[in-house]
Amino acid sequence: MPLTRADIAARAHQLLSEGYGLFLASNAAILEQLDTGPFGLSMLCLDLLGPPQNAWTQADMMRVYNVLNATAFGDKGIPLQNWVMIDLGLLPSAFLLVTLTQDAARAALAQARSDRRREHSAHVLAAVLAEADRLRHRGPVPVAGYCAAPTPVAGEWVGWSLCSALPGLGTTVKGVALEVYRAQTLTGVAQFTDQALRVHRRFGPMEIMAPTLDLHPVPHTMVYRTHVYGPDAEQAPTMWLDARDLDAQREMQAKVDAGTSRYFILSPGLADGQVPILELSR
Repeated sequence: MPLTRADIAARAHQLLSEGYGLFLASNAAILEQLDTGPFGLSMLCLDLLGPPQNAWTQADMMRVYNVLNATAFGDKGIPLQNWVMIDLGLLPSAFLLVTLTQDAARAALAQARSDRRREHSAHVLAAVLAEADRLRHRGPVPVAGYCAAPTPVAGEWVGWSLCSALPGLGTTVKGVALEVYRAQTLTGVAQFTDQALRVHRRFGPMEIMAPTLDLHPVPHTMVYRTHVYGPDAEQAPTMWLDARDLDAQREMQAKVDAGTSRYFILSPGLADGQVPILELSR
């Protein structure tokens, strides 16, 4: 089912009640322009250009987050670089981070290691905690994060960084961040093969603006645009796209280029390697 703002609010408040923390990392000039208390949430703002605010080092927490992001995306070969985190995130925008205490993060790692189905979570959490230990960071440990970049058009944002070490956090961290930004539309880059499509699709109608993006280093990459929480009438797919069928994706691109068709990803986004697609004639 499509999400609502009330769904995100409830999930976020539940996370806080379970001991998670919410941080908004940016700089003072940007923080003044954002909604730093969406849904009445208790959120701590970090000014990375300002003086120290905590007993722990803010820069070290962001270094730990960088490892979280890089490890989560490492299998794609697109780890987050520190300069990208600064230039595209902390300076023009803000990262919404979900955190745990050191003890809670270690407990989550132990639990993940005991379940073979959670090998990825264990791998990411282990890397995150190892970096915290290396830095002797004793502050909150980021376990999920999201960032989007503003555009010159008010309300239109470009999402570029969604990562999570624990199942279920991705949807909430993205939803809260979009509220912080007051985003109305969101353009993003994703792969047809990525399970994250299931998260992205829940935020509203998802039009494929470019079915192929050969410039991107990861195969089966496309560009989508979502009207956040927009009307989403249920429709049957006109086809089920094999997420790895590059020929089919190129055929879609040819129709988009010719101006004869528009394509939309339907719910759930990705299922057993197939993506439900609605094709509409222009």
